[in-house]
Amino acid sequence: MNKLGNVLFLIGSPKGKRSASHNFASYLEDQFKLKGVETETSYIVQHQKDEKLKELVKKAREKELLVMVNPLYIDSIPAITINFMEEFTREEVSPGKKQKLLAVFNSGFPEPHHNNLAIRMCEIFAQKTGIEWVGGITIGMGAAFESQGVEDAGFMSRNLKKGMDSIVDCLSLGNPVPSEAMLIASKPLLPLFFAKHGMCWFGGRMWKGKVHDESIKRNMYERPYD
Repeated sequence: MNKLGNVLFLIGSPKGKRSASHNFASYLEDQFKLKGVETETSYIVQHQKDEKLKELVKKAREKELLVMVNPLYIDSIPAITINFMEEFTREEVSPGKKQKLLAVFNSGFPEPHHNNLAIRMCEIFAQKTGIEWVGGITIGMGAAFESQGVEDAGFMSRNLKKGMDSIVDCLSLGNPVPSEAMLIASKPLLPLFFAKHGMCWFGGRMWKGKVHDESIKRNMYERPYD
């Protein structure tokens, strides 16, 4: 197997550098750099005009590994990423060019499996475009990483880091990625019982914090039609 030479990270969040997707990609990028792999990051939201989008697709076609990192939008892929994928399918493939695709999706739900449909879409995209499908990482509670990196999440990101590190090791050496590595990276960040109740509690505090009128706060829990 030939060692990996370069990788392009394609960030599909409209928030760009202020997104959880950026933070997930940053961790993976750092690990690839440690392995001596050349890395580059592009934010799809900055390439929406036709000319810019075509330039991004041409760049992507020249890379050995593409890593698409996206938030989940209504059980699907963000529209800006779909635009990129559609344009990518129109670009002529260089003869003998071999590429690989890894997809990473995060959602606000505690259960990572909500991302499965979007991951499957990326797998079909790889098949249609002649790219070798590496696999997909599914991450729940993605919003927890909007304000902190993977390294800063402590206990919560232990399995995510372990799985990602294993994936990077395999890809850097040109080896197949074992499904076990994807499963480890895709484990729930916290036990679901605590995650669900914790999100309800924090979510309630967040919404109540947005109400500044005390008279409304006093009546928030009324159920006149119950």
